[in-house]
Amino acid sequence: MFVVWHLSIIKFNSKLTYLEGSICSGKKLVGSESKGMVAHFFNTVKSYFILPYSQRSIQISINNSNYHCKTDEQGEFNLSINESCDPGSKITISGGNYVLDIVQSYPFFFNVSESQFDVISDIDDTILVSHTLNHFKRILTTLFKTTKNRKAVSYTKGLLEFTRKYAPNYFYVSRSERNLFSLLCDTISHHDLPKGVLFLTPLLQWHQLLKPNKSRQHKFNVISRLIEQSEGKTFILIGDDTQHDMHVYLEVVKKYRTRIKMVFIRQVKPFRTRLQQRSWECLAAEGVPVNYFKPFDTFNSDHLKRVL
Repeated sequence: MFVVWHLSIIKFNSKLTYLEGSICSGKKLVGSESKGMVAHFFNTVKSYFILPYSQRSIQISINNSNYHCKTDEQGEFNLSINESCDPGSKITISGGNYVLDIVQSYPFFFNVSESQFDVISDIDDTILVSHTLNHFKRILTTLFKTTKNRKAVSYTKGLLEFTRKYAPNYFYVSRSERNLFSLLCDTISHHDLPKGVLFLTPLLQWHQLLKPNKSRQHKFNVISRLIEQSEGKTFILIGDDTQHDMHVYLEVVKKYRTRIKMVFIRQVKPFRTRLQQRSWECLAAEGVPVNYFKPFDTFNSDHLKRVL
């Protein structure tokens, strides 16, 4: 049995709606019902044994319109349509001769916001403590830390909470794999972080965990598409210094300088390496307002008020 594991529908304007998702075998394996560590462990492990709905034609029906597309090798699909879509729209996704269940409890419709700016944020070690600098510790955190035991980054939580009153859209762009989609959604909900669209990397099988070979262009490509499809919007970028966020955001700022309102970077360790300091100096030199905050800093709204 195959299901729609992940689905996001973004209405950018009255003439453009973007859909993306992934289809795989099974059902919702990691969710709020998995309260204990043992259940969490087994459900997370199971997510790396699911089979993608690879290279198959699907039909997407929105109200009275039908659209056809094909999944890729990882069971992913995306589609842009010149049609307005909203939470009241009736949507079905069919594969073969039957309608596929959409198993997520997390929202999948996201309307264009009326705010002048939207927020693009990383997830791991930016909004959630994930230990990405230590690959094995990251895997242990993923496997054994339940939703309730995962820690949110207090500075970023305060930053996101402050922006709520402006009612922007939130886009979470991460190198985490789609196997963890349900887990991340539940963790975001548990910590009362703003619900937003999750853009994750392709599904992984268990044997790929130690060498995931993820595309370094993922974040830049997603952010570029968001900026180009969001006419007239400016953006706040939030990331950390553990992976490639500063490099990616530097390239984004160079290409879309007038569209970037401010950049926040979290310093994960108590110290900065020479490479991190050089990356930060290059980003700061571009002239866009930036803030490189330390591990135990408290969010100060004055930093953001100056640019809003």
